[in-house]
Amino acid sequence: MPKIAQFDAVLFDMDGTIFDSESLYSQAWVASAAHFNQHFTPDMYKYFVGVRSAECYQIAQGMFGEAFDMQPFIEFFRRYLSAEKAKNMPLKPGFKFIFEQLKQTGVKLGLVTSSRQASVAENFANLPYLQYFDLVISGDDVTEAKPAAECYLKACKQLNVLPQKTLVFEDSNPGALAAIRAGCHTIVIPDLLPIQTDIQQQAHALFDDFYQVQQAYF
Repeated sequence: MPKIAQFDAVLFDMDGTIFDSESLYSQAWVASAAHFNQHFTPDMYKYFVGVRSAECYQIAQGMFGEAFDMQPFIEFFRRYLSAEKAKNMPLKPGFKFIFEQLKQTGVKLGLVTSSRQASVAENFANLPYLQYFDLVISGDDVTEAKPAAECYLKACKQLNVLPQKTLVFEDSNPGALAAIRAGCHTIVIPDLLPIQTDIQQQAHALFDDFYQVQQAYF
């Protein structure tokens, strides 16, 4: 395994990678659907993992029917999710530890997420980490969502680093594939869904949590 000193930048996905938030999102979808008398189960949320909000709403439109008015649903969903995030926004095991170590190395740090900028601000509202990222690429900043490589290529360009010298942490199939396609050194820490075999074969490593990453890369 290469050591962290060999990289010029480290990029993090947000939901499911930094935050243990996918279960929270699943809960919000189930509760919002129930509020509008629509059928939605936690298993159906698998289609939304790693997908940006606008596309999730399009998928849901197909599930609920073209006659269903999505706008009131979206407004309810966002209010529900914001309230739940304000109660508790749990970090993934080992993130705090490894982030403190990365800050001490002086390596460039970036956040690359499919979520909107407003969601980024909301997630980090009561935490000290956002100020230490050298750049943030959100779903608002790209035209092609993950698994397209645009977000990671854009991050590397803005940080003035080569993808080959960039370490990426991802949790989902679309996110990992985006980083792989960009040519980044990709570490996957799976969250809700298993990683597809072909993506596992292309990724540089799979770990259970950031503690395992620390043992291998520091």
